[in-house]
Parts: sequence; C-alpha cells; structure tokens
Amino acid sequence: MPSIADNEERNASVNDAVHALERASKIPAKQRSTKVSGVVDVICRHAFEDGLDATAVPAVAQLAAKKTELDQTSVTTLIKNLYPAQRVPSDVVVSVVGGLGQGRGKPSAGTQNELVKWLTVVYDILEDPSILSRLYGVLFGMLDMISIRTSLCHLLSRITRRKHVKPFRIQQLLELSRGLGNEPALQGLLRVYKDYYPDIILTAAGTSRKSFPPALDPEWRTRLLAIQDAGIAIEENIPEQQRSGFRLLRKGAKRSKVSAIPEVHTFQAHEATVTLEEIDSVEDFVEKLDRIEPPSQMISFLTDPLLQKFADLKPSPVSAARVELWLSACLQEEYTAAQESQETSSQLSEVLDGLCTYTQYSKVLLSIAARFLMAYLPIWDGVKDIDAVLVLLSRLPLQPFQDIHDNYLGPVERAVSSQNPAFCHKLIDCYTELLRQWTTRVTALSTVSETPTTRFPYRKDVEALVSHVSTLTTSLILSFPLDADSPCVSSAISFYETLSSATRTQLIPIVIPPPFLTYYLAQSSSGTSLSRICAVFANYKLAFERHPKPLGDFYPAVLTRMFNCCLKDIYNLVWVHKALVADESKSAAGFLATPTVRNDLNVYLQEVDNEYGIGLAFGLSHNALLAPLAASAWRTLEEHEIQKKAYDPQAILRHKGPVSQRTLDALSKNGGVTVQMVDYKVSVLDWLATRGCGGVRDLMYATVKDLKRS
Repeated sequence: MPSIADNEERNASVNDAVHALERASKIPAKQRSTKVSGVVDVICRHAFEDGLDATAVPAVAQLAAKKTELDQTSVTTLIKNLYPAQRVPSDVVVSVVGGLGQGRGKPSAGTQNELVKWLTVVYDILEDPSILSRLYGVLFGMLDMISIRTSLCHLLSRITRRKHVKPFRIQQLLELSRGLGNEPALQGLLRVYKDYYPDIILTAAGTSRKSFPPALDPEWRTRLLAIQDAGIAIEENIPEQQRSGFRLLRKGAKRSKVSAIPEVHTFQAHEATVTLEEIDSVEDFVEKLDRIEPPSQMISFLTDPLLQKFADLKPSPVSAARVELWLSACLQEEYTAAQESQETSSQLSEVLDGLCTYTQYSKVLLSIAARFLMAYLPIWDGVKDIDAVLVLLSRLPLQPFQDIHDNYLGPVERAVSSQNPAFCHKLIDCYTELLRQWTTRVTALSTVSETPTTRFPYRKDVEALVSHVSTLTTSLILSFPLDADSPCVSSAISFYETLSSATRTQLIPIVIPPPFLTYYLAQSSSGTSLSRICAVFANYKLAFERHPKPLGDFYPAVLTRMFNCCLKDIYNLVWVHKALVADESKSAAGFLATPTVRNDLNVYLQEVDNEYGIGLAFGLSHNALLAPLAASAWRTLEEHEIQKKAYDPQAILRHKGPVSQRTLDALSKNGGVTVQMVDYKVSVLDWLATRGCGGVRDLMYATVKDLKRS
C-alpha cells in the first residue's frame, strides 16, 4: 500500500497531517488506501521536536477523546507524544474530561487511562488551572471505574482543595475504601481529604509510595523542558494569579530535580482555618488572612511570593523560630563540609538563591544568613554561588564600613581576585547596590537639621565606602588590561552615577572620584562611557549649586578645588580646543599630562597634517568618539538650513567637515549655509542626547554660562 508519510513530510505541515489523520479516523482500517502509522509518526516527531501549537493540540486531543477507527497503538502513541508548545487551553481540558466515562462514543479504557495521566502531567501548564476545579464533581463521579481509578485518584489528589471536600464525598470515599481494601491510590486521596478535616475523618488512611501521584515521566519532562528552553512560550505565559503573587507558586514541568526548598503544602489543617492552597486572588487573601493556617514547612517562604506576603503581614515568633532552626541545620551542614575541604552540595546553591529571593523581596538580610556568611566567606572558593553571595552582601545593614569589610567584603575580595578575576566587576556592582541601599536607608531614617553637629550623621561610613571603591577600581584598572567593553569600566561609572544622584543636603555628602580615575574613565574608548562620566559631573555641579552656602562650612577647600579642576578639564576636552592644557590659574590640570608630553603629541600631530595640532584633536567635531555623531548632526542641521532658506540643493556648497569656526566662516563666504558656531554646538548636543549620550549635553548646560542662561 502506498504511504502518505512521504508526501506529508515533503509538502505538508503538521496541521495538514492532523487533518489527514482526522479523515483517516472515520474510515475502517480495511477500507483505507493509505497507512495511518506514517501520519502518526509525522505528528509525533514534530511534537517531540518542537511541541504542538494551539491548533494541533485540540485536534489531537479531540481525536483521542472519542471512539474512532484508529487502532489502540496509534492513539496511545499520540497521547504519549502530546507535548504542548503553549499552555493548554481550557476547551482541550473539557474535551478530554468529556471523553471519560462509559458510553458508546467513549474511547477504550486504556485510552481513557492515558488521558487522565496526561491531564495530571499538564496540570501545571494549563491556561486556566481552575478549569479542573470546576470539573471536580465530574471527575469524582468516575471513581467507580476500575480501569481509570488509580490515575484518577492521582489527578484528584493534585487538584483537591478544601472547597471540594464535601460530606457526601467523604462518605463515598470511606465506603469505597472499606469495599476495596487498602488500594494505594484511593488511600492517598483519602489522606488528602483527612488533611483538610482531621477531626471528621477518623479512619487511619494508610499510605505507601503508590498512594501519591508519581513523578513526571523522565522522558516526557526532559522533552518539555527542551521545548521551553528553545523559546516556546509555556513559562512566559504565567497565569495572572501566580504572576501577581496571590497564588501559590508551582514549578511545574521545569522542576527537573528534587528541591531542597519544598513547595508550600499544609497538612493537618483545622476545619475552622484556611490553607494557602485555597487562596486564588488578592481579595481572597485579604478576606481570609486572619484564618490562614501556616503551612507545614515555613521555609518555603524563601521562594513562594504568597507565603512571603503571609509571613510579613502575619508574623509569628513560632514561624520565625521554625525558619531559623531549618536554616541553622542546613547551613551548618554545608559549612562543616566546606571547612573539611569537601565540596558543598547543590542544595547550598538552592538555599542561597532562595535567601536572595526573600532578601530582594523584604529588603532585609536574615540574621542567620549574615552569621553564616561571616563564617563561610573566609573558606569560600570565590567561584561557587558568586552571584548569590554578592546579592546577600549588598543587603548588609548600615554599619561602620570597616566592620563589614573586615568580616565580609575583605574575604570576598581576596577570594574573587585570586580565584575568579574575570568577575571582579561584580564586586563593584555589589558595592553599588550596597551604596544604593545605604543611601536609601539614610534618607528614610535621618532628620535634616541645621546644627553643625548633626550634619551628615553617616558621613564617615559613606566616605569610607566610596574611598574603598575608588581604590579598588583604580587597582583593577592598573592590574588588568581593560578596553571600552570592559565590564569594570561600566560598573565603576554605575557606582558614581548612583553616588552622584543620591547626594542630599545634610544627609548624603558629595564625594567625587579621584582625578586619576575620573580622567581614565573620561578617556575611555567608548562614547557612552564619556557621556556617562559627564552626566556624573553634571549631577555634582547641580548638587554644589543647590547646597547651602558657604560651602567651606561643609566641605574642605581641597575637595572643591579638585572638583573644579576635573570639571574644567572635561569642559576643555569637549567644548573648547584646550584639552591637555595645564593652567593652575584657571584650575585646569590638563588630564595630568605634563607639558613635555603635550608638546611631543602636538609635534606628532603636525607631522601627520601641518594644519592639525593638539588644539584641534578634541572638541565636539574632532573628538574620536564624538566626531561621527557630530558629522551626522551637522548634515541634519545643514539640510534643515537649506530647506528653511529655500536654497538649491544641487547648487549650494556643502561643508566637507570637520566643523570649526574657521570652516564655518569660509563656508558662509563661499556660497554655503550660514550657521553660528554656538548653534552648531547646541545641535550636536541635542543630536547626542537623542542617541543615548545625553550626559554631554547635561554637563554643558550645567557649566557653560550662555547655555545656562538660555
């Protein structure tokens, strides 16, 4: 017999194969002119590799959920390979449940059993998980079917909530239990019921490994995980309840290993209480908050958003002690292993990630975590769990900087710099987050006062932190070869961006980076880095202008002189042709370039072009980083002037660049557009700002008097 598989593979999509299967399912096997097995192979192969889309999944599910002319092997193969590429729609669930039970149009008992198993494994990726809850009565009514009872009990055990536990269902379960004896799956479902009403169900529900839903089939789970990792939108389309944090977090198919931190479950709940498993919305949570029973393992609050909210809104010394005891036992075991030069387990990584999740939510570092880090960091290898360690350290509370450096940050710096130098930029990121957290805390707690004794109450701690980061960054720059794409450069600028924008009068002092570091960052081979360091000094300039006068009552003269020097050098670099000019009378250090170096560089440039020199090597038009953008800005401005003055675009003389006062004068005399130098510079600043380099414009508008007045 000819096979249609070849044609399907060459010419048709998987949806065409599904349509072909639908047609074949209505024709008895002996009357078909083509083989069905080839079509099934096409569908299953596509499902195994990429998952089935929103059109194919309902079609295949409807085929399996009704009696057709397809053989049992083909139907079973289809169900076992029914990998959804998106979340499973509710209409598919309704179709599958509608195919269960007894009747002439129902599929075979084996097919029904496979369908129930499929519902169990896709429960966590349903588009609307409440659909099975609404169908609970239909599913429960099929417990008398021997062929699907075991799988059905496993499914009901997963979806049962307190609202489903009714007196008539309890009675029916007890009768089935007495009539069937110790059937494991049925006893497991009875145990779930007993957890909700232990005072009513007095019968001892014996359990075994077969009493509870089995783990997902390893092959099925692996394939679904591969589909998700390939970009399929199962995990992206998270249900609204989980996304808002008012429904318990279930990891679903992506949970590929046994977790050290368990999911939230409440056992032995009282009849008058409510469990977190029953909460589905913010309204439900608020209404039942006072009656919620704490879960059996409070440590789940490290990762579950709903339990975190419950623990914050309804704190309890007992719950806190349970968390402390669990973490103490777990972390002590891992510390002992590390102390004995043994490899720590993967559970430590999961616990640290969980602590990070909670710390980022609560903005508070648990005391047990701080004590563990103090003991663990001196023997830490500087590699394992580096992200989690640094996140936790960035949440250390405000305290003398020397204390946290001796106890926490010093050991981390030594470990990372010796064992993992490629990640040194993460140290600076950690300090940036620590600074952000400290400044936020200071602003929230401090009271502004005009008395000199209370100015900057945390000044020494902030200044010590900034001074240390400046030394650390300079050391990294001198120790490792860096380029424009170096993460250390970006991290260093991020630190000073945070610092410069956090300054508050009489709360957070103005602390500027040392000149050497400023000049290095300003001369980075990245236009973005230059713009960002300009923005930092623009923030400082505005902070000084807003600060109460006289400044000498708050800051030493050496600081203001150093700031003015750096500001003047950056101004000379960008705005005028005086870069690298050292002039003490005008507070310019020339980027620390000696007169000999500047003269030698000037001689070299004139040898390259006799009209060129050190005075033209910088500025908006000639700066190697800004010149391309400046040229584009000029072309836009020139075209605008041509259209505005109605010049002939073909006849008018165009500027060939780079732009200077002399070339603009010559252009105007020789038949080109007439543009003032200041207008050109303003247009370049605006052009830079619209392309992500707004820091240059911010600094010039904060510094240049004519621009400030405008």
